[in-house]
Amino acid sequence: MKNPYAVGERVYLRQPTAEDVEGRWHEWLSDEETTRWLALHHWPNSVEAQREFFEASRRSRDRLVLAAVDRETDRHIGVCNLSAINWVHRFCDVAVVIGEPEYRTGPYVLEAMSLLLRIAFMRLNLRIVKSSFAADNDASKAIHEIFGFKEVGRIEQLFWDRGRYVDNVIAALSRPQWMARNDLSAGAEQHA
Repeated sequence: MKNPYAVGERVYLRQPTAEDVEGRWHEWLSDEETTRWLALHHWPNSVEAQREFFEASRRSRDRLVLAAVDRETDRHIGVCNLSAINWVHRFCDVAVVIGEPEYRTGPYVLEAMSLLLRIAFMRLNLRIVKSSFAADNDASKAIHEIFGFKEVGRIEQLFWDRGRYVDNVIAALSRPQWMARNDLSAGAEQHA
């Protein structure tokens, strides 16, 4: 493991590197299947655009971008982030993108999400993690249900997908809900 920030059984999260930018990261965000449900990635990506994002995210204090890495092979398989972090009201948005196709199913995305939520609630002491997903995205819906996110709103026909508009589901998970699901007390250690 290289500079791990959070470690799971199969995946660890670390700060992205310049090598990640020069690797396949930019390709993931041009791939039609990878970006199908990503609202902001309908334009082709490039190494140069990825490099700009990488540099901006390194300077940002309202976005924590982390590389998802397979522990066994030390292969960069995806990227996840806590974004739009509001330090006054202590909330953020969450996203996980597993770019390497062979890692998209099974435990990798679940473990990356679990580590990211632990970081949000225990290391950064945030109160609420928000998320949104296309209503037709069954995988995202299942992941949100597994982690106990509650639907708090819906914007009808927001996303264009394969010839039709689909609803955007807005979901949230609070720190007390997360702690109860993970059998942690309110006085639990603040840092993971």
